[in-house]
Amino acid sequence: MLPNDADIVARDTNLPGLRLALDASALTTELNLPPMNPLYLRYKPQTSCTAALAPAGGGMDAVAVMAYTSERYKEVRARGEWRNGSNPAIYHDAGCLAVVPLSRDRDLKGARVLTDGQRGAALLKKLTGSADGIPHLLRYKVGRRLVLQVGTSQPAALVKAYNKADFAAALEGARVGQALGSAPLLGKSRRHQCLAWRWLDGVPLCPQTRDLSAWRTVGRTLARIHQSSQEVTTTVTRDDERAELAALSDVLPQYSADIAEKAAPLIAAVTAGLAGVANTPALIHGDFSADQVLIHEGQATIIDWDRAAMGDPARDIGSFLARLDVQMLDGVDVVGLADAFRDGYAESSGPASDGVALQHARALLALTTEGFRQRRPDWQQHAHLLLQRVAAILSDDPAMPALTAAMDRGVMLPLLQREIPSTINDLEIDLARHKAGRRALLRYRVTTDDGTQCVLGKLRAKGPDTRTPVLHTALRARGLDAQAPHYVGVPQVRGVIAAPALWLQDEVSGRLLTTLLHPDGDTSPAAQTGAALARLHAAEVQVKRKWSMENEQDVLTRALATASAALPQQAVKIDEIAKAAGELIQMLGPAKTTGIHRDFYPDQVIIDGKKTWLLDLDLYAMGDPAIDVANFLAHLDEHGLRHFDDAAALSAQAAAFIAGYDAVLPKMDHDRVAVLRLVSLARHINLSRIIPDRSHTTLPLIEHCTRLIT
Repeated sequence: MLPNDADIVARDTNLPGLRLALDASALTTELNLPPMNPLYLRYKPQTSCTAALAPAGGGMDAVAVMAYTSERYKEVRARGEWRNGSNPAIYHDAGCLAVVPLSRDRDLKGARVLTDGQRGAALLKKLTGSADGIPHLLRYKVGRRLVLQVGTSQPAALVKAYNKADFAAALEGARVGQALGSAPLLGKSRRHQCLAWRWLDGVPLCPQTRDLSAWRTVGRTLARIHQSSQEVTTTVTRDDERAELAALSDVLPQYSADIAEKAAPLIAAVTAGLAGVANTPALIHGDFSADQVLIHEGQATIIDWDRAAMGDPARDIGSFLARLDVQMLDGVDVVGLADAFRDGYAESSGPASDGVALQHARALLALTTEGFRQRRPDWQQHAHLLLQRVAAILSDDPAMPALTAAMDRGVMLPLLQREIPSTINDLEIDLARHKAGRRALLRYRVTTDDGTQCVLGKLRAKGPDTRTPVLHTALRARGLDAQAPHYVGVPQVRGVIAAPALWLQDEVSGRLLTTLLHPDGDTSPAAQTGAALARLHAAEVQVKRKWSMENEQDVLTRALATASAALPQQAVKIDEIAKAAGELIQMLGPAKTTGIHRDFYPDQVIIDGKKTWLLDLDLYAMGDPAIDVANFLAHLDEHGLRHFDDAAALSAQAAAFIAGYDAVLPKMDHDRVAVLRLVSLARHINLSRIIPDRSHTTLPLIEHCTRLIT
């Protein structure tokens, strides 16, 4: 196995044959097969792994290696179609693994014919119009696609066999591509789900082509495609892109916990960023890269239209640039090529949209596991480099020019050295969080002779934050240093840097409270949190900033007015909630003010044993402490609705939180908290509409708030 595969195999206990599926050499030895080379790999952690292997000496005798769970393997093993007849499948019962010849691919009808002597020759003649054709295997994606080069002395045609689900889209894409100057179709077989094209002359653009004029031509050609009137049935929406990124988040931990941790904030930033960029659909190639382009007599021909769709044109540009980045990381000289491509695109279409950077980052994230599928020994190192590139792209924020400097190792190393007593031997920089145009959180992993420590840097678009570091120091002086007797703390300030304007704090250990919330879970973390919030309120650290009930009313009014305008079918109910909540706020009498967090919810709390850390006090102000209590409880209600379809799912945690608070600061006005809890929950109606993974809670939130006001 490759060096990093052992960890994946050890984690995936559901697939006993995964080791053999990942190791072609071990598999062929174990099953007494001829030497074979890997062509393709599709891995669904804990579910299945499918590899395609081709004979080392060439030929059409490819096989599919399929690793199953034990339950699924029992079903597969009982199939007669793979056991009977000539050239049957080979089974490895101990590994729950089947080795299936290409001619037995259940989903590729064309492959079953093309591998069958006379029948295959007859089908090729029908598709290409010529009987003089010997097929050569180029690609085989098990159950999805087979790609053949056909010709004796020189290539004459390209033939593809598809599964039923993909054939219609591929045929539609082929016709659109042909209309736009791509390879002409020679023939098709709906019965066998096959297409054939004339083999095109030309030189692949792939970065071996250094002629910048060719790259500008490609940019102009792509722009004309995006402006064409051609349409296809397939669409790629923002919801589709959000689902792609969510699926990546789900699967990455199975590959590498470290990669998943570093990718998580980048995925979140791209998801949020794309949600805020308008999508004006146009015809897109759908899988655009330099190896999809041929240059011939000064013209660019774009090939392989299988994934043509109506979608964001920036998606093609981002995909193209991401593939260039991979080439760059592999040591290919690509200097100037991306700029030439962009210039050509701009000549025909004007500057690309604001979404290009986000689509560039999205495409790079999608490539994170590609090195594993390609069986690269260094795939994890390669994935880390891709993530660094994603972070660099996201740091190119016009509203935050200082972010680029804050992520530059050469800039930050001497600046951090001033704040770190020991000599820094190594420095790693991660973009932990980024809200484009507003703020960023950076993680500086510093290695000295004394060991490794992590320092967080906070950066704002509107300039340096001079108040929060002072606040942290004052709160720690009042006992919020996580030490006995209360074990409640805010992170220690490690320094303030003038340029780039960011302040530094220790990264504390522990688990986010959010990860500990479950209807059947332990309630003691919630109780700790209630006590910790009370300690914050009791610290009596005064600041100039104030937050009043009028401010609460204004935020609620704006949020629900926006939601009402965006959701006309629910406008009457939303307006009734806004009116009732506003009247309840007006009925509240004056309250004693203290220092409040002002944005207190479970993601702002880290539990480390008996220690409770309070985070992100950037909005700290003098105000009614019931605002913090109510906001936290409303977030528990929303969390219950979002994850468990029940606003009361975390009622035990809510009760424990209140009990923990009352144990430190008794005599809370629970009626006042109930009003402000409704106000905070009502604000979530608009938040659910604009945060990608919360849209399913909008109507339940409206209904729940409506019940609360009646």
